[in-house]
Amino acid sequence: MVKKYIGLVAIAFLGLVGCQTHNMDKTSLVMITKSLGTKQCSEVNADNQLQQLKRELEQANIKVFAAEIGTDQMSHIALCGADDGKIAIFKIRQASVISAENMGYKIK
Repeated sequence: MVKKYIGLVAIAFLGLVGCQTHNMDKTSLVMITKSLGTKQCSEVNADNQLQQLKRELEQANIKVFAAEIGTDQMSHIALCGADDGKIAIFKIRQASVISAENMGYKIK
């Protein structure tokens, strides 16, 4: 009888563990982008710009799961003061996309 009881408890426990869900589904994350506004030959640090944009998103209650610098993949004239094509890329929840778009971000 005791073995049967222990077996039932073990099965129930394993069933509950198997039913746990995570707070965040990986498919609910999207990537958004925005120009860093950095220029060629400028002393403006792209990493600092990225961190500033991340802070702005977080102040707007948009949780950032990842942040990196990328390029817009466009050709840019080699000229001091011209756009360098660097962009900020953030991974956020799908539910926050509209708020981010209102802040000038685009879905990647």
